[in-house]
Amino acid sequence: MKSRSFVHRALYALAGLVAIGICMAAVALLWIDRQATWATAHKSARNITGVLAADIGRTLQIYDLSLQGVVERLGEPGIRDVSRPTLQRFLFDRSSTAEYLGAIVVLDRDGNIRYDSTSINPPPLNFADRDYFRVHRDAHDVGLYVSRPYISRLRQGDESIAISRRLVNADGSFAGVVAGSLRMAYFRDRFAELSIGHNDAITIFRNDGVVLVRNPYSVADVAGSGVGLLAFQQFLIRRESTFVGDWAPDGVNRLYTFDTIDKTPLVIDVALSVDDILARWERRAALIVPVTLALFFSVMAQIVLFRREMRWRQAFEQQLRERAQTDGLTGIANRRTFDETLEREWASARRNGTPISLLFLDADHFKRYNDRYGHQEGDELLKRLALALESKARRPRDLAARYGGEEFVLLLPDTDRGDATAIAESIRGAIAEFGIPHEDNVGGIVTVSIGVATARPTDAEPASTLLEAADAAVYRAKKAGRNRIASA
Repeated sequence: MKSRSFVHRALYALAGLVAIGICMAAVALLWIDRQATWATAHKSARNITGVLAADIGRTLQIYDLSLQGVVERLGEPGIRDVSRPTLQRFLFDRSSTAEYLGAIVVLDRDGNIRYDSTSINPPPLNFADRDYFRVHRDAHDVGLYVSRPYISRLRQGDESIAISRRLVNADGSFAGVVAGSLRMAYFRDRFAELSIGHNDAITIFRNDGVVLVRNPYSVADVAGSGVGLLAFQQFLIRRESTFVGDWAPDGVNRLYTFDTIDKTPLVIDVALSVDDILARWERRAALIVPVTLALFFSVMAQIVLFRREMRWRQAFEQQLRERAQTDGLTGIANRRTFDETLEREWASARRNGTPISLLFLDADHFKRYNDRYGHQEGDELLKRLALALESKARRPRDLAARYGGEEFVLLLPDTDRGDATAIAESIRGAIAEFGIPHEDNVGGIVTVSIGVATARPTDAEPASTLLEAADAAVYRAKKAGRNRIASA
């Protein structure tokens, strides 16, 4: 009694340790999973900002090279003496013709169009009110300038931004501006190619805080200055590429990732919703926590019964497996085992491109044998037939089985038709040599008919085709006179 009580106390203590271990493991896994989820979000945000920054930077550099080419040509000696059509080709022959680039225009010191890449005779328009003109007029060291979004006057109200450079006279005075327009559709199409969540956002700022474009699109962002946006202010203050906060006007808590676009005055920000980032982790946690608690309270009760039930169950399951796989009369595999093995070997032969053969054996006039000699003798005959068949299943994967009644099968993986036929003939001859009396059969002894089928399985054929072929073959053998072999 004391020993049993000690065992019980030990099992209870073990159950407590297991329960505590389960809880600690669940907490550790949830923490690791959360950290991994967060790290994946950081990496995803950095990848998106990096890809967008590289793509946008490359596009703007290409457009800037076109502007610089125009500036260089305007400085060539004698440029004013060249005819207008020749000058048009000379100025804009290397200008970018990309899908999203609009016209490149050369403005004089008053903002009037002097040259237009799309027309030899440009329209009489003045752009002195544009910020990209005023900034170059008022300062000489701006370099590449990216304008605020505007509604194009040349392309029927298309929303665009301009990239521009200053033109100077020989004495260094202001001579005008060369500017190329970039359609805002470029940014929106790039954003549309990315898979982001409903609460995520992508914003491109100028380095003075002006919002150029935002996804999701907002007229208020484009119409006004972004200096007041807390997220950009945090970036300017911290000079950190990544941080978390709810600094957008919609109050959504986001992971902000910033990156500067190389060789441009632009900054890109990808903001991923924290709730969306952690949503899947929270769903996993909502499943794991109650399951862990259920395990915690159930382990204590289950451990007491576990050891006793385990031994009984193992013995019982082993007995069931043996009964489920073996024919009770003959002791060889039953039909269920054969069906499972056929499916498995058929799949293996299909993968490896190897042949598979099946012998279908049927005792000739078995019903007459039962009627004359009795069912007990019939059972003994079936046992002898099973032993004869099993003796030919010599390889580990060969399988002899009772298919039903007086029917038997022999499955021969990796065996071609010739070898299968030879094995079938050896079985038929061995049974005939037994000389078991059977007065109602031709020859007065027990004989068998065997059908042989061989196949190289394809994806379109089920395993049952092999069995059907062998069955049809044994039927032909019987029809042809019995005590013989027929091949499918």
